[in-house]
Amino acid sequence: MPPRQDQRATPYLRRLTAANGWRGELIRDQHGRADVIVAVRIGPPWTDSVAIEGEDRCIAMRHRTHDDGLIIPTELPGTSGAVWQRHGRCEDVLAELLELPDSAGAVGECTAQ
Repeated sequence: MPPRQDQRATPYLRRLTAANGWRGELIRDQHGRADVIVAVRIGPPWTDSVAIEGEDRCIAMRHRTHDDGLIIPTELPGTSGAVWQRHGRCEDVLAELLELPDSAGAVGECTAQ
């Protein structure tokens, strides 16, 4: 029997640790059941964020960072300001996010949405 989707995503989830610069939280619904996992990694030159609602519902974004703050264009209503954004299956989204370059010189590689 092939592994379930969430089992294939597990190696990527294990990389979202404090040791790797990630801060995360498990958000529970009104009954105390796990609802959403959110994680953020802030650092020059990028801030990465991810929200996981289930194995088939995941969104991740990358924004430019300057020191401790995000650089978000305020003159563009309705846009996130992200230089990279994906949504879809957890395994696919996390695999792509964790393969993005860390250097600011690779901006051209991070502009697709």
